[in-house]
Amino acid sequence: MSRSNWKPRLKRSDGPLYGALVDALSADISAGKLRAGDRLPTHRELASTLGASLGTVTRAYAEAERRGLIWSQVGNGTFVRDLREGDRYSPQLDRTRIDLGPTAVPIVPGDVGHLALAAALRRLGERADLGALSGYQAHAGTGAQRAAGVRWLELAGVPATSDEVLVCGGAQHATLMVLSLLTNPGGLLVEDVTYPGVLAAAEFLRLPTHPVAIDAEGLVPEALAEACRRTQARVLYCTPTNHNPTTAIMPLKRRQALVEVCREFDVTLIENGALAPLVAKAPAPLAALAPERTYHLASLSKAVLPALRVGYIRAPAHARLSLEQAAAATVWSGSPLLHELATQWVTDGTAESLRDARRAEATARQSLAAKVLKGHPYVAHASAYFLWMPIPEHRRATGLVEEAAARDVLLGPAHLFSARPGHAPNALRVSLGAAGSREELERGLKTLAELLAAPAPRRLA
Repeated sequence: MSRSNWKPRLKRSDGPLYGALVDALSADISAGKLRAGDRLPTHRELASTLGASLGTVTRAYAEAERRGLIWSQVGNGTFVRDLREGDRYSPQLDRTRIDLGPTAVPIVPGDVGHLALAAALRRLGERADLGALSGYQAHAGTGAQRAAGVRWLELAGVPATSDEVLVCGGAQHATLMVLSLLTNPGGLLVEDVTYPGVLAAAEFLRLPTHPVAIDAEGLVPEALAEACRRTQARVLYCTPTNHNPTTAIMPLKRRQALVEVCREFDVTLIENGALAPLVAKAPAPLAALAPERTYHLASLSKAVLPALRVGYIRAPAHARLSLEQAAAATVWSGSPLLHELATQWVTDGTAESLRDARRAEATARQSLAAKVLKGHPYVAHASAYFLWMPIPEHRRATGLVEEAAARDVLLGPAHLFSARPGHAPNALRVSLGAAGSREELERGLKTLAELLAAPAPRRLA
């Protein structure tokens, strides 16, 4: 960790000085002037530099810590936080600890997905045409594979034809391809709390993101209209069904209002439908309400089996050639073996059966969470893989993450999902699917409940 001689440049504002100081800190972190691990000046040093009171600096540091910008350690000082913390919150499950962090499919001993996979691999190995599945295939997938994609999409209420469907390597691959095809330097409109995968893809493509406010029903149409007036971005990425991380399910009336705004400002929609199959009765997807401007991204990984890295893009027919070129540029050819397996499972009903099993396990885990976390408010629907827990203002979500990690329980901090670095809500996303068993999940949730019930640790003055 390096020592920083940080001297903030405060913008003129009618607000309090401590607020301007936090804004300057956030701006310098975003600009790279302050890096993860940099040690900040002490309260007294910064107060002397600014000619401000010690109380002002103390309040600013406390607010910055609440936002997840910095962290402090008794006797050592105050440091810039790693806003991504990729090492600690890896999508690879850490079996030495109870992992309540990643969006994981609940895999239990004797899992039906594993049994189905073993049987399917045996059948594939005995096929006389196995050689045909060992080479390359068409960039967009074969006709049979696209037809299976149509079937999978229809199960989620997405109308499609084979000419509108392209096979890909999962929803994240689909996200990268569609973003590379649609977006321009004006950037991408996203929910202000959203799936980290789209933020990573936008950063990789050097696309600016423009956050749009959400509420308990999902993205706010009026906020989208304002963002369209304020920016040149005309592509929106959103998750109306089973939103990640809040689990919100957007009502039909809200979806219709959202489509109206998109038509008014000529906005193209990218609809993330990877988690939508877990919701038994969801309102009509955006792809059904506005097929002419919607790219719907579907996947088998979350709803069926993580190892089945197969997804489907439903796009307006005119985009077919461009998407094939994007597929050629990114993977050239998907895995014929995986795509054949996916086609079999969707066609013979195995995929639907496994989806139902995932729903049932998720529902059981949600019931367990409701019992263990009784009295601690959170939001979730009955078959979600995770829950969204706003933390009371007298506690810091980042502090709870650290306390839980010290007790070998990993949690998902809100800043991983924030489209505005430094402005994450004081909340946690708690995964219920990553734990190897319900018993393990119960132990992890009990640890969280104990930490929530305990008095908040005293802060440095």
